[in-house]
Amino acid sequence: MTILVLPWVFWFFLRKKESTNRLLLSGLVVYLVTSTLDSIGVAFGLWHYLYTPLPYIHTFFVPWDVSAFPVMTMLLIQFKPQINPFIKAVFFALTVAFVFEPFFSWLDVYVPVKWEYYYGVPIYFFIYILAHSVSRRKHFEPIE
Repeated sequence: MTILVLPWVFWFFLRKKESTNRLLLSGLVVYLVTSTLDSIGVAFGLWHYLYTPLPYIHTFFVPWDVSAFPVMTMLLIQFKPQINPFIKAVFFALTVAFVFEPFFSWLDVYVPVKWEYYYGVPIYFFIYILAHSVSRRKHFEPIE
């Protein structure tokens, strides 16, 4: 439960208030992509979880899909915006693949079956670049 709530509390106090909606849209994109890919990975037996955060809801509401990954992405987008997004994407991908995944595996929350940590690096790279591009949209067309 801490993994679900604490990142959002942290983000709430650190966010740039003028950019809240833009950051939340990017976070939503990260959540949708990661939860979809997570469900696909479980369905194909690439990994499974020994922990269910809520009864009857497993891969569609994993704390890192709805909290840790979106919040980390939003904070990376917000801080040091002048840094090349590809550098941030590499940092995000390597951190998630080689820090978060092994840590959750060590905690016996996440069990990779037919998955190596480095498989996720290009996927996490793409997720960050997608979220970054969403955050840079200039405007939306008006609804008429």
